[in-house]
Amino acid sequence: MQILNQTRNNTISGEAKAAKTFFSRLRGLMLSDPADLVLISPKEKKEYSSIHMLFMRFPIDVLWLDSQMKVVDIARNIPPAHPFKPGTWKTYRPRKDAKYVLEIALKPLPPAEIGDVIEFKPHI
Repeated sequence: MQILNQTRNNTISGEAKAAKTFFSRLRGLMLSDPADLVLISPKEKKEYSSIHMLFMRFPIDVLWLDSQMKVVDIARNIPPAHPFKPGTWKTYRPRKDAKYVLEIALKPLPPAEIGDVIEFKPHI
């Protein structure tokens, strides 16, 4: 699917996959090749839209969206958890409740701000 920022008229990702099940959300991008991923939470809550960086091999940028597809929080360049750097052993949560988590891998996140409206566009 494509991920578009309607507010800024730019493309965030041309090829993103959706993680809808518990196990696909738990796995996220762990131990995988760099890719863009949309984690779809079962409920619009902070605890359901948190992420971790365990077993990651690359940094990511993250956008959290509410059920109205508005950006509620942004984290840029989150480093992978490192076994000898306890400061990297974190869980990341949005400041506000979120329904969707966009994990953007290995490329700078195009301009985006809190309040922007995002669209998921399936490939036809």
